[in-house]
Amino acid sequence: MAGKTVLITGASGAVGTACAQVLLDQGARVALTDRVAPPPHLLAHPDVDFQAADVTDRASVDVAFEAALRRFGRIDAAVLAAGVEGPVALVEEISEADIDRVLAVNVKGCLFSMQACLRDMKPRGAGSIVALSSISGVVGSATLGAYTLSKHAVVGLVRSAALEAGRHGVRVNALCPGPIDSDMMRRLDKALSERDPQRAQGQADAAKALPLQRYVTALEVARMAAFLCSDDSGSCHGGTYMVDGGFTAR
Repeated sequence: MAGKTVLITGASGAVGTACAQVLLDQGARVALTDRVAPPPHLLAHPDVDFQAADVTDRASVDVAFEAALRRFGRIDAAVLAAGVEGPVALVEEISEADIDRVLAVNVKGCLFSMQACLRDMKPRGAGSIVALSSISGVVGSATLGAYTLSKHAVVGLVRSAALEAGRHGVRVNALCPGPIDSDMMRRLDKALSERDPQRAQGQADAAKALPLQRYVTALEVARMAAFLCSDDSGSCHGGTYMVDGGFTAR
């Protein structure tokens, strides 16, 4: 990744921050966007540019993308990591406000960011886009219907974009993490266990439900994202890449 520039949305979250650090360690320059600033050690790095942006606002996304282009000249790859977990609720309990919010961030936000990248990458004939989906993009998740819907949509968007962009030299892939050791997962563990005290045989979290018996780390997800951004993954296109501790092997 030396000398390449990577755009990262959701850069202040656990995965976004880890991606930024891994890519910087590999010699990349990173353009970070999020509603709130990432950690100070990233902002202080000479190869980091940060622009505040709300991925649900197409104009805000475009402004941040253009700022990154002015700073670095081009965007070689992108990790689209902005996302929210949504409500813990049965399908019939999901409110219109909740589904609108989840789809706005997880689907429209991914679409707007991908559109900005494609407009720049396709004319240049090169680029790699990695969109964060989830294991919930390939399997169902009870009481997480809004989140599951949105992450399935991300996989569908990636597949359609891959069919369109491949002939232009642009690769598009979905990265599907399992439960990540993060604040988001701790919120979900608490809410899911309150709803079903016998979830995961009454354990405080569901880590033991994974074949590897532990949660995925943000660093592990970031390393896969960096691989998919790099030329080493040159024939990886239109795929769904699992980093899930074996969860989907069932």
